[in-house]
Amino acid sequence: MSDRYRGAQTARARTLYCVSPYTVPLELVRAGLCVKRACARANAAGGYLGADAAQAVEQAIDYFDALPDAELRSHFDLDAYQGGAGTAVNMSLNEAIAARVREQSAADIDPLDHVNLHQSTNDVMPTALRLMLLDMLEPAEREIEALQTAIQQGERAHADMLKTARTQLRDATVTTAGRQFATWAGTLGRDRWRLFKARERLKEVNLGGTAVGTGLGAPRDYVLGVIRHLQRTTRHPVTRADNPVEATSNYDQVLEAMETVNVAAVGLQRIAGDIRLLASGPHGGIGELVLPAPVKGSSIMAGKVNPVQAEAVVQAGERIAANHGLLTRLCARSELELNAFLPAIAHTAWESLRLLAGAAGTLRDLIGSLEVDPERCERNLEASHGRVVALLPLFGYAGCERIVEAARDRDMSLSEYLVSELGMAAADCEELLSTRNLTRLGYDPVRYAELRRRYAAVIETLKAHRTGEDHDD
Repeated sequence: MSDRYRGAQTARARTLYCVSPYTVPLELVRAGLCVKRACARANAAGGYLGADAAQAVEQAIDYFDALPDAELRSHFDLDAYQGGAGTAVNMSLNEAIAARVREQSAADIDPLDHVNLHQSTNDVMPTALRLMLLDMLEPAEREIEALQTAIQQGERAHADMLKTARTQLRDATVTTAGRQFATWAGTLGRDRWRLFKARERLKEVNLGGTAVGTGLGAPRDYVLGVIRHLQRTTRHPVTRADNPVEATSNYDQVLEAMETVNVAAVGLQRIAGDIRLLASGPHGGIGELVLPAPVKGSSIMAGKVNPVQAEAVVQAGERIAANHGLLTRLCARSELELNAFLPAIAHTAWESLRLLAGAAGTLRDLIGSLEVDPERCERNLEASHGRVVALLPLFGYAGCERIVEAARDRDMSLSEYLVSELGMAAADCEELLSTRNLTRLGYDPVRYAELRRRYAAVIETLKAHRTGEDHDD
């Protein structure tokens, strides 16, 4: 680790905070550098910081911002869990920037009097937190979009492949593999919209509010103008909070934005869980999805393939859910004019966003290598007799129940039983059990009325059989 740019306060914080194995997110550090740049420009514009000093501060900020993550980490390695609402992080930025200026010039730059001029940890760090979340929400949304696109390709590829639908893990009626993919894609579409709208919740910042949002200790023109400079130094449409005092003490907007991350993680878990079930077996289970084999599935069972990517996604989703519970409690700990727990809020939110983007990418890779087994889908569908629902308007519930029982007793497929035992014309049977009829929106009442007239004798026979059984009971 490098000590070149560590001041006394940073060194003390490194000794004082040895709580966790985690370090302050670099994304928060870079967001803090962005805030410092805007503040330096605002102070220069107001004449509170000399032009040479402001330029030197900006050059120092540019230096750190251009560093690769590994090198930046060597200068900013504080524990993620620290007290003081992020004061240690703010001071490490101030001291590092001042030290870099002194290293490169003879300028007498002080961490507090110059780099932190007209600022407080309590407006710098909440602003940096929101910038970090805005920066991270975009790639997470892009990963969700890429996953949705991959799933929609599967939807189109398997639009007409019939398979058994299942409710409560039991055979139900008929669906298609394409509709299974479409269900997943629909969830992701809503997640994308929610993540996009979440950024709206984070655009209001309290920069210029100093300690408690009132702007005390800063000149009026700086307080009102610093946001304009922040807007020019970030891609995000940030605005000054209508009530900076309230924005300093409350984190409900952060919590609301992170709720969308939690909801998106629920959707990823659902998709991963469906894949695990549909790929189960493959010979002793459902086996309708064929998994890739990126790694060995077992150290003892040769040839075993496990849904390892789906399982990783499930675990990431569980962690995000746990994190959201933690965020809820931390945000509830705002007391009077400040929430002292910003460091843990920042790290927890950072972890959840990293997990969401990573889980979506992992699931996209899995979707891209998944295959649907058409023979297994057909075999499972035939065994379940799920197509019988198409016969309900013709034979009624009791009649269909009798047909399924009889077909199973004779070990016959539904179509075989209808043609050979009930005397239905093969063309009519094919029409009723066709993909088009099974997947259309509702049935054609005119056509079914015609078929009921044609097979009135069969319908009466089925009714008589059922009546006889009821009488025997």
